Amino acid sequence: MTHFESSNGDRFAEFVLPDGCVLCGGEVTVRASHAGAHSYCPQCHWLSKPQMRVRDNGVELSFATTVLA
Repeated sequence: MTHFESSNGDRFAEFVLPDGCVLCGGEVTVRASHAGAHSYCPQCHWLSKPQMRVRDNGVELSFATTVLA
């Protein structure tokens, strides 16, 4: 996990989850800040705003599912 600070003083962390994309199985880049988490898969170009929880042994991401019929 890499920690950064933007030019306006906001702090965030970025990390990569290999095989973490729920759509294509590609690697997912996650950026976490005080505003929440955002993820991107460069293989299928899926953008998401997962729920993130910090656990004792790591980080848990959950993705909401929405269906329109």
